[in-house]
Amino acid sequence: MSVAAQHQEPTDTEITALNKRLKWQTENLERGIRYIPLDLHRTKLFVFVDGSFANNKDLSSQIGYEIILANESYEDNTFTIKGNMMHWSSTKSKRVTRSVLASEIYGMVGGVDIAIAINATMKMITKQLDYPPPPIIVCTDSYSLYECLVKLGTTKEKRLMIDIMALRQSYERRELAEIRWINGQDNPADAMTKATPNKMLERFLDLNEITVRLEGWVKREEK
Repeated sequence: MSVAAQHQEPTDTEITALNKRLKWQTENLERGIRYIPLDLHRTKLFVFVDGSFANNKDLSSQIGYEIILANESYEDNTFTIKGNMMHWSSTKSKRVTRSVLASEIYGMVGGVDIAIAINATMKMITKQLDYPPPPIIVCTDSYSLYECLVKLGTTKEKRLMIDIMALRQSYERRELAEIRWINGQDNPADAMTKATPNKMLERFLDLNEITVRLEGWVKREEK
């Protein structure tokens, strides 16, 4: 749908693709988002972000994210989340991107902004119920972005420095509990930016559960 919205003068190819999508939706009316009960003492707010550099017809980048409230369990170098979809977005970047890192950063900035807003509301609710507020866990499949935020990497693009500094400051202030580097094949936000994504989002919508492989993370000491 996001691709179809970008065509001002669609050709037969674009019209055929849109009709195929509409036909699928009319034949799958029973499919949708299901919500399941969670243990509120153990909930975490997961933000999966992704960006595709210059993958649109006009060479603009598609950026997207998904925010999931879930309970988590660990096993070896994987984590399994079982929860509910809270918010999602797939938009064409309005800012010119000159690198893969730029599109990934813009996707993360959008996702983190909304996650912090959702978490602020949830803190008011959990305070009334005497539950701990859910920590925010940000997951990206971009090693360069992960390195910039966690390992204090740098970029030569001056326009990106402010966004990187803002994200890094949120991490240092513990507004973001963790930043994780995950396997690209396990990132459900892949479906927000690509025409032929992996099956993780589909699996999550069917089962309300996915298992994600970890490539890198930093264990932080509790204050």
